[in-house]
Amino acid sequence: MTSLDVDLRGLVGKRHALDLTYPLANGDPIFPGQQGFAFEVLGTLDNPDLPLYYGCISFMEHCGTHMDSPAHVVAGARYLDELTPPELIAPAIKLDLRGECRDRADYDVSEADIAAFEAANGPIAPGSLVFLHTGWDARYHDPDAYLVASDDGEFHWPGLSAEAAALLAARGVRGVGIDTIGMDGGHVAMTLNAHRALLASGAFILENVANLAEVPPAGSFVMALPMKVRDGSGAPTRVVAFLD
Repeated sequence: MTSLDVDLRGLVGKRHALDLTYPLANGDPIFPGQQGFAFEVLGTLDNPDLPLYYGCISFMEHCGTHMDSPAHVVAGARYLDELTPPELIAPAIKLDLRGECRDRADYDVSEADIAAFEAANGPIAPGSLVFLHTGWDARYHDPDAYLVASDDGEFHWPGLSAEAAALLAARGVRGVGIDTIGMDGGHVAMTLNAHRALLASGAFILENVANLAEVPPAGSFVMALPMKVRDGSGAPTRVVAFLD
C-alpha cells in the first residue's frame, strides 16, 4: 500500500463525489479550426454474426473537459504522461465570478478579483487547484453562444488575464481550471499569455470544466485524471470534486 492510498482513504471518507466533467459527444464545442470529437458506432447487438456494441472515437487532444500539460506552450517542459498521480490530486478553491462576468464575453479575471477572494477567504495556498467560475458553462450545449465569433472574425469568451495568471503562478498553485473553452479570453486567445504564465510554472490547466456552481469556495479536494498519452500536450480528463 502506498502513502497515496492511505491519504486518499482519509480524504474521501464520506464525502460526496461531484463530477466536473462533460461527457464527450458529437457536436461539442471545439477551439476554432480544430477537429472535434467524433464517435461512430461500428457494431450493434442486433448483428447475429458478432452481437457486440462498440464504436470508434477520434478527437484532437484539447476537446471536452481536458487538461493542458506544461509542454503545450513551453519548450522542454513536461508532457502529460510525466505528471505524477500525487500532482493530479489537490485541495480546491473556487472563485465565483458570475456576477462580474454576467454576459461580458471579453471579461478578464483580474488581480483585483483574486485579491477580493483572498480578503474574504484567506490566502490561496501553494499546491491548490483554483477554479474560475465565470458562468459561461451555462452555454456549453449551445456552441455558438459558448464560442462567440464576431463578424470581424474575432472570438469572445471570458478568460484569465496574464497578470492574474502570473499572480497565481507566483502563489505556487497546482493548477487552474475554468468553465470556458480557453484560459486566455477569446479576444486575446492567441497571445497565450495566461497559458504561458501558468504552464511555465509547472502548473496544469483545465478547460471546459462542468458543474462548478456546486463547488464551494474552499474545503473540497479534486482529482483530475487525464488520459495518459505519451508525449501528449493535453487530453480529455475526468475531473471529480469531493465535497463535505
